Parts: sequence; C-alpha cells; structure tokens
Amino acid sequence: MWKKVIITVAVLVVLQHILTVLYIMGFHKRIYQHYPGPCRIIPEIDSGSENIALLSNGLALISSGCNPVHMGFVLDNEILNHQGNIFLFDFNHPEKNATKLKLTGKDFEYARFSAHGIDVYEDKKTGAVSVFVVNHRRDHEVIEVFQFDHKSLTLHHKKSVIDPIMRSVNDVAAVSSDAFYFTNDGYATTFLARNLENFLMLAKGNVIYYDGKKMRKVVTKGSGNNGIAVSPDNKFLYVAHPVGMIINVYERNRDATLRLVQVIDLGTAPDNIFVEPGTGDLWLGCNPVLHRLMDNFKNKTLTAPSQVLHVKWEDPTRVTHGYTLSEVFLDTGDFLSTSTIAAYHQSTKGLLIGTVVTKLAYCQVNAF
Repeated sequence: MWKKVIITVAVLVVLQHILTVLYIMGFHKRIYQHYPGPCRIIPEIDSGSENIALLSNGLALISSGCNPVHMGFVLDNEILNHQGNIFLFDFNHPEKNATKLKLTGKDFEYARFSAHGIDVYEDKKTGAVSVFVVNHRRDHEVIEVFQFDHKSLTLHHKKSVIDPIMRSVNDVAAVSSDAFYFTNDGYATTFLARNLENFLMLAKGNVIYYDGKKMRKVVTKGSGNNGIAVSPDNKFLYVAHPVGMIINVYERNRDATLRLVQVIDLGTAPDNIFVEPGTGDLWLGCNPVLHRLMDNFKNKTLTAPSQVLHVKWEDPTRVTHGYTLSEVFLDTGDFLSTSTIAAYHQSTKGLLIGTVVTKLAYCQVNAF
C-alpha cells in the first residue's frame, strides 16, 4: 500500500517538474509582432550585443562577443569563436552606426576577452568614467575594470578582479568607481553538472558585493540570477530571474546588504535590466520562448523571438508601491533574434535592443 503511494507521489512530482520546465521553455506561446516605431539593424555588430550601459552624455557602451558555454549550452562553432569587443553608439546621432572601441593595457589579453555583462560609473567630481565588464576567460571568470577615454575612443585597462567565489558571473552593477554587485547565474562548471543544475532548477546562483577589496554574498541563493542593475539614487537593486520569470527588487542597507521588498511577476523570461536615469523606470530585454533561444545557440541561423518590457513606477521614489507593466516591442525573431537588453534614451526617444549572439537594433519610440 505505502509503496504504491510513494511511487505515485514520486511520479506526480516528476511529472509536475517536467510540465513546469515545458511551461518555462514557452512551447505554448504565440508571438504577435509589433514595434514602437521605425526600427533598423545596426550593421557593424553580428556577434551579439548582450548588454548596454548608458553614459549621461548619450553615449552607449555595448558588450559584444559573449560565449555562454559556461552556462551549459550547446553552441554553434561560430559562437564558440566569438571575439569579445566593446562598441560605442551615440544616441545624439542615431543615424550613425556603432564604433568599435580600442582596448589597451599591458596586463589585458584581448584574445581571451569574452564580453558579457557591462556597467559604468561616472565620477561627478572628476568626470572619470569607469567601465566594468564581465569576461568569461577560459581559465577564470573575471570582471575587467577599464577607464574610458572619449577623445581617443579607448578603454584603458585598470585591473582584473578575480576571486574563487566568481563561479558563473552574468552581470555587474557598479555603485562607485571601485565597488559593485554581480550575479552568479549558477555554480557548476562542467557541462553535465551544469545541465543537471539547470534542469532541476537548483537555486545555486547568488548575488555578490565587492567593496573594492573583499567579496561577500548578499543574496545566498537563486535559480539563474541574471541581469542586475541599481536605481539612480543607489537605494535599490534589481535582479532578473529568467527561470522564475520575475524581477526581484531589493532595498540596499548601509552595509551594502540587501532586503527583498518587491517581486515583479512578468510571465516571460527577463535577461538584462536597464534603469532609465531620469525616471528610474525599468526597461527589460526578454526571451519569451526559451526553447527557441536554445535552438539559436546550437545554430545561429535559427531565430528566436525578441521582446522588450517597460516597468513604469507610479512613484519613482517609492518603488515598493505600484507599477504599470507594458510591452514595448515584440518580434518573431526574423528581424531581431534573442533580445537581452533594451536601453532607452529619454531626450531622443531612442531605444537600443541588444541580443545574446546576433545583432543590434535601434528603434524610434513613438508609442507603445
């Protein structure tokens, strides 16, 4: 009797988990394409535009050449051979295309650069711009720190931040010229173990705070912790969870620890988070059909849908209260495949939409 009950319960648990995975993969979803205005592809970029950081003068820095093999994906050979780069796009002149920045530094190895997450910190007193880039080197997970020289269009390498706690780094959010938060989207580093971790949806990810000298966990667990961003006033931190289809909102304490204050349910898989400087609103690059994203990784010629969501706060000073969630952009993947980030420039109403391993799009936002 008890043996049958145990077997039945076990079968039901396994079945429920399989159905949950199928739901997250988006097999049931249909795509109804719409754009916020005219859009075009930026021609220089075809190795991804995984993340975008915006400077106060309207210049956007774009990370390209991400190789996400560490996350357990089966990848197209072309993706495996992607070369990491940082591109610049000027929102003030959207008719122009992207420019590849020069990367210099005696201790920086360009050949081992695989750019993923990116963020910037502008020193209001000196005007100095620090740039933080997640680098998936073959031997280590690294966060590279650069100084941006606008005149020469150069990123001067300052240092490489490496620590054993950096298992599978996804994104970075700077809070000063030295300090930052970053996400680990998982723990396992071998292909088989990471796939098992992903399938079982084990909460092996975390959020780490680095004060310029030491690292410590501030969120001890999470499944697939992905994009991370800080509010304009530095009081709140946002973390994207593609598996849970949510954004976690944390309040920052004085000691840099975090307190969860809100969970935003999206119903789709968010990747990276862009915080609009003037309003604090969130712009989210999302992947609504994850099984097609996996297909795109295996074969770059296979497309996956792209989606952009906008979270508008009812009161930007009190993000623990109400918000309005809107869909800004949705594409079948034929125009833009596998969106990851959407960076909005308020004064020009321009929108850059990045992707994991393919192209970069610019849209004029007329309405949504």
